[in-house]
Amino acid sequence: MRFGPILLCAGLLAAQTQPAAQDKDKCRVEGIVLNSVTSQPVPRARVTLQTIRVPASPGVAAAPAPASAVTDAEGKFVFTGIAAGTYQIFAQRDNFQYFRGPGRLTLMPGDEKKDVMLQIAPLGAVAGHVRNEEGDALPSLQVGAMVYQYTAGGRQLVARGSASTNDLGEYRVFGLAAGKYFLRVSPGAGRLAPGVDETYMVTYYPGTYDPSGAAPLDIGAGQELLGIDFTLRRTRAVAVRVRVVKPVGASSPTIVWTQTTANGMMTSTTSSASDPEGKFELRGLAPGAYTVMSQARVGDKTYSARRSIQVASDDIEGIELRLAPPVDLSGVVHIEGGASVKPPQVRVALQGSSIGGGTAIVKDDWTFAFRDLAPDLYRPNVTAPAGLFVKGVRCGNIDVAEFGLDLTAGGGCDLVITLSANSGQIDGKVEAENAQPAAGATVTLVAESTRRNDLFKSTSADAGGHFKILGVAPGSYRLYAWEEADLNAVRYDPDFVKPFESLGKSLQIAEGARESVSLKQIAKPAGQ
Repeated sequence: MRFGPILLCAGLLAAQTQPAAQDKDKCRVEGIVLNSVTSQPVPRARVTLQTIRVPASPGVAAAPAPASAVTDAEGKFVFTGIAAGTYQIFAQRDNFQYFRGPGRLTLMPGDEKKDVMLQIAPLGAVAGHVRNEEGDALPSLQVGAMVYQYTAGGRQLVARGSASTNDLGEYRVFGLAAGKYFLRVSPGAGRLAPGVDETYMVTYYPGTYDPSGAAPLDIGAGQELLGIDFTLRRTRAVAVRVRVVKPVGASSPTIVWTQTTANGMMTSTTSSASDPEGKFELRGLAPGAYTVMSQARVGDKTYSARRSIQVASDDIEGIELRLAPPVDLSGVVHIEGGASVKPPQVRVALQGSSIGGGTAIVKDDWTFAFRDLAPDLYRPNVTAPAGLFVKGVRCGNIDVAEFGLDLTAGGGCDLVITLSANSGQIDGKVEAENAQPAAGATVTLVAESTRRNDLFKSTSADAGGHFKILGVAPGSYRLYAWEEADLNAVRYDPDFVKPFESLGKSLQIAEGARESVSLKQIAKPAGQ
């Protein structure tokens, strides 16, 4: 009985010691959020720590939930009781750009990180008037702040903010992050009342119908551009009349007009025919190149057609679209080099130039099939395990890897895809401007002098700035390391990459080559 109290005290001491040891392993993070323009503290900003990776620890089954804190009146924040691990830090507040820390915050057990400084950028705005040639205000028009977006379909203008003009013709588009914008006024759909011969066109600042002639506006962090005015001029409403010839039993067709310009493309309108003969009319078109596409359903099949049209100053009559049935396409995958690969690890996709595409399942016998493809020009895209590269894509005797697969006339072929295990490999290290490892840098590999965007590869540097890229096809490339980059812009737009060519590294990769390189990180431009 004498030992009972001693054992009880020992148990209590152990129970008190274990939590104390666990608390000792917890981390603390302190910092401040500043306005990147004024360097003033930002109160009421929400700061979040998002777990990226947690070191192995007994009893820890999953990563902890994100931790959040709100800055005080002096812009300061503090996190206590944070588990060891690797974190991404975020900050957000109304009227400021969402902030994602450029690097990672690694916490070892018991770490205390002080003086963490986050600089968040205030959002900007643009304002002005829209009037006609007589100086009259034009109300209820939509003004959009546009930026270029990059996809496999090309470079396109998309809105990042918009506003309607009021009764005085005034507009104000706000909440804009620092960058270049193209302003566009949209008077409305391209349909006019009977007997009306003139209309206002979609107009880009300072006064052009074609976005390739638009002048970009540079909006700095927190900057408000005033007096950005438009004067809209009435112009003759050019009309294009199209007849869609559909098969018996087809549903009412729809039609899509897409304007193609030197610097992008813009979908003008989508509509359904009310004429029982399948006739469409679109009025108020600006001069330029357009693609007109139409679709209709016949049972469970979609019939379609497309045609290019050049609009000048005169109306266009007699355009006819004959809807064609969908196309079936079969193929097979060959593997060279004895790689241990299973069919489900390979994915074959076709990206259409205008009407979508599809993905095929590779079967156990390495065959695949596409069903009900719209007549279109397709670009093949093959996804395979690391270490393999696409050696060839052939449709009959034609290599379609670079220029695409033309199914606009219908028909099909046996698509033969050859993958090789004898690929190249690139590894290396990225340094920041201060000669320190550029942790988290984005490394991109861009094929030179080719239309094959499928050869593009990207990866991230680790905490030591090291990276590795596998499965590189033979060819000429340029390698870049970015502090921050729009991967679609790097991949699809040569004009975006061109100013940075001298900061990249040129590589010639042969089959089976192993290259090791050192890269300097391309810093994010100031103010972005």
